[in-house]
Amino acid sequence: MYAIVCETLKYKEALNNIIDTSKILTIEKKLPRTMALLLIHDLLFTKRGIQSSDGPLKQAVMRHKARLKAELVKYKIKMGAKSDDDLVSQKVKDAVLIPRYVRVNEHKTTVDKAIQAFIKEGYTLEEPRDDLSSLSKLTVRRDIHLNDLLVLPPNSDLHDHPMYISGELILQDKASCFPAHVCNPAKGSHIIDACAAPGNKTSHLSALVRNTGKIFAFDLDMRRLDLLKRLTNKAGCKNITPLHGSFLEVDPNDPKYAEVEYLLLDPSCSGSGIISRLDHLVDDEQEANGTERLDSLAEFQIAVIQHAMKFPKAKKVVYSTCSIHPQENEHVVKTILASTDDFVLGPRSEAIPTWKRRGLVEECNDDKDIAESVIRTNPSEDYTNGFFVACFLRKEATTDATNEQKRKIEGDAAEAPSSKKSKKKNKKKKKAKANIEPSL
Repeated sequence: MYAIVCETLKYKEALNNIIDTSKILTIEKKLPRTMALLLIHDLLFTKRGIQSSDGPLKQAVMRHKARLKAELVKYKIKMGAKSDDDLVSQKVKDAVLIPRYVRVNEHKTTVDKAIQAFIKEGYTLEEPRDDLSSLSKLTVRRDIHLNDLLVLPPNSDLHDHPMYISGELILQDKASCFPAHVCNPAKGSHIIDACAAPGNKTSHLSALVRNTGKIFAFDLDMRRLDLLKRLTNKAGCKNITPLHGSFLEVDPNDPKYAEVEYLLLDPSCSGSGIISRLDHLVDDEQEANGTERLDSLAEFQIAVIQHAMKFPKAKKVVYSTCSIHPQENEHVVKTILASTDDFVLGPRSEAIPTWKRRGLVEECNDDKDIAESVIRTNPSEDYTNGFFVACFLRKEATTDATNEQKRKIEGDAAEAPSSKKSKKKNKKKKKAKANIEPSL
């Protein structure tokens, strides 16, 4: 039944059009729309036709067989579709192409060990490449932007894999890994994950600081917070304090949070960028509310960011959404920048500088600096969910990352030359120091 529903939803737009233009529901008043979708899908888009028993609902559809087939032909002509596959939405097609991303949980293993385990199972290690359009079966690659991420072919099912069951591997979309890397907290630091459940980003933060410091993980939904506890325990996280409640009600001046320097914010959003799960098959009914709903979400998102900036020692606030709408992304950033004198937008160097797709200039009042400083992902071209990330820095905070931190963020061999330069500079400094200080 699950497979039938998924196949039906792939053609939902076409089926709804055919149902409306044929007026079948007006004539067959006892035929529910949901059953009409399933039965008409089987009639028009499967070779076997309707397989259910010859009951009243099947008869109601079969009475209109000729009309329904005629409406399908008309719809194909209207859409310029040469085949049934051409009627499948781009969002569904994109979801099929997205690779299986696997974050290596460095609490329990290393990237090299994970790769070797895959090789022993018959996988072939391929060179990292930007082109992910054709991944061969049983292949594994290192990701070219994130050094703790592996890339496997689409539809690779790892739910029963020993390394997943043990917590050594975490199934996490690439774009979802960006916020923790942008946050890039120092070891031993205090961090807040404001909207934390189900906990993948929380466990990622924990891994980046090697289980040091403290991570306060908030969520308003107790059921989701319980899920976070289970997943982070499975991942071997020992520095996370799960807290049930609204982040907006947390007192920034509470002594408990006096040392918090990093805040990761992933508040509720439209989810319009998510295509790697069944969301891409189901119309979001709330999406029909359009501007009003997006404005309401943006208002909440702005409130969360402004609250985060009230924590006295906060020096980095990372904001992310799984939305493609400017109202939740660039517009929120513009509003925050206009409302604060204490924080600025971190430069591109703070936000995965090797990632090419940045913000929409036209949505930033044509300010290229703002657009360059934020991250966007496009499912159709980037082979990951639609995502947005922005990094705000307190003005007096030191913003220059060390070469080591940059390599950690970028995972890019291009950092090597700058590393050599700094080594040369250090040698010069040592020589100068030796000339000044007396020998002991």
